[in-house]
Amino acid sequence: MRHLVKAAEPATVTETRAAPTTDLSTTARARAAFDQIDKGRVRAALAREQGRLCAFCMRRIDPDTRDAIGEPTMKIAHRTPIKAKPSEALLWKNLLGSCDGGQRSGWWTTSCDAAQGSTALTVDPTVNASCARLRYERRGSRKGLFITSDDPKLQEDVEKTLGLNSGDLPELRELAWKAFCDRQRKAAPNQYGRSARAEFFQAWMKQWSVQLPEMLGVIEAKL
Repeated sequence: MRHLVKAAEPATVTETRAAPTTDLSTTARARAAFDQIDKGRVRAALAREQGRLCAFCMRRIDPDTRDAIGEPTMKIAHRTPIKAKPSEALLWKNLLGSCDGGQRSGWWTTSCDAAQGSTALTVDPTVNASCARLRYERRGSRKGLFITSDDPKLQEDVEKTLGLNSGDLPELRELAWKAFCDRQRKAAPNQYGRSARAEFFQAWMKQWSVQLPEMLGVIEAKL
């Protein structure tokens, strides 16, 4: 997970929220209002502001990709679900782009929006201080980098509610970090340590624009 800077909301969200017929007083009415927005435009806007990375696990998301039955593989997640707080169903800050959470892998593991269900999150990717309280650690002989926090509520969010240590996520994080370090060593074989990696990172990031590298938040955190 990494800090996300929210951009301007798409007009479909603004217009739907302001419509005289929009009622966010109950879960059912808020869901009906949410279903009125142009979700294709919303997915595109979320993917753009997130660099095409899932707001939670940082795997790749694509607003245009669909599964075998035509369902979008990118999901629109509510940090505070509609059931928990209907009044925030159309709040742009509350909307995040999520991966399918296990749909394409046949649900052998579940994470992100698919795992969250109707549980409201304390962790907030749009708040830098919230992301800064997360960390990645190795756990004995287990492979990978595991996300956690010293804050019990944030730890509950990332490890249990969002399932961000499930499946191959820890290994994917470690592979991303090792790949970055390998690139740095090849680019500057005589430069070592954190300062060398930080300097290389600034140059490396210039090659990315619309689409950011997967697991980027791990690299940012370890720098």
